[in-house]
Amino acid sequence: MHTSRVAALDLLRGLAAFAVAIPHYLIIAPAGSDVAERVSVLAVEVFFVLSGFVLAPQILACVRDGRPGNLGIFLVRRWMRTILPYLFALVLISVIADQLLSADFVRYALYVQNLFGQHNREDYYSVAWSLSIEEWFYVTFPLWLLIGTACLRRSDTAGCVLLAVAFIAAVTVARTAFGDFANWGAQIRRVVSFRVDSIAYGFLLYVMVRAIEARVARWPWTSAIIAVALFSIVAYVTFHITAAAALPPPSRAAHWFPFGAAALGMAAIVLFHALRLALQKVDKVAAFCAFIGRISYSVYLFHLMWALLVRSALGESPLAAQLAAYVGVCVAGSTVFYHYFERPILAARPTYRSIRVEPVLALAHGEGARA
Repeated sequence: MHTSRVAALDLLRGLAAFAVAIPHYLIIAPAGSDVAERVSVLAVEVFFVLSGFVLAPQILACVRDGRPGNLGIFLVRRWMRTILPYLFALVLISVIADQLLSADFVRYALYVQNLFGQHNREDYYSVAWSLSIEEWFYVTFPLWLLIGTACLRRSDTAGCVLLAVAFIAAVTVARTAFGDFANWGAQIRRVVSFRVDSIAYGFLLYVMVRAIEARVARWPWTSAIIAVALFSIVAYVTFHITAAAALPPPSRAAHWFPFGAAALGMAAIVLFHALRLALQKVDKVAAFCAFIGRISYSVYLFHLMWALLVRSALGESPLAAQLAAYVGVCVAGSTVFYHYFERPILAARPTYRSIRVEPVLALAHGEGARA
């Protein structure tokens, strides 16, 4: 199994993490605006698509193998990577909020606080909604593919694509039919049953990229220019869709948001895919990308706590000084947490023994990304 990192994906992951963390500090300051909130909203959506893209090779390998045992290994790998750091952060924030072992804490711990709606009385760990969507995707989507391919009696890429499209369509129908668009943000955008399809778009993108990767590589500069133009257009349109979706209902933009958000995430990955060789060439650049990618998860988990700490200590200081201290604390705290908590867990994860997992991106030496 490939374990090398892809600088482009690490950089995108890190930038997305800070594109959530910094706007959240501005909102707490309070010096934020609707623009800052939209940036944080869309950065999470990029995370969703990136997750599907990076995990697609593992999911495809497990489905093609057809044995539930490898799906079990996939789940154990994901749970070790995501749940243990999450529970650590959840306990800390629950102690601070005086919610440890409360009913809300238990729902957070089981990832069910937003399964069909907002079930907690107090949403004191507000970033957890997206992590619940991730965890339920890890279970539902591969299982959907495994059962679907068994029923279709075909596990080729085309069959998996057909099933992924059906998965997205099913969630879209449920969201349209049963979603409470009068309270779009809380009862649709942050609800597992209505948003679990958002990660499947990354799976589809991976299949598309792999199909055209060799052809596109012949024209790297042309591909980069097209990718920049595509991302700029999609970002502009999606930014305005997000703004319109927050307006009082009925807002058609709320229906369009999931598609615009998926398009933005896909366009961001296409852009960084076009830059992958350039970022990988310079060792110091690649090392920085790897570093920011490694700490991205803990930045996301802990940034609200760091924000409250810095705000209480430096609340009277200029905003620029607060932001500098905040980013520094996020980087330092996340670095320590990665080295002493996350890295040992990653090293202990089980490996696939009977299947071959393809690299996420083709690079100069055939390197892949670790998920």
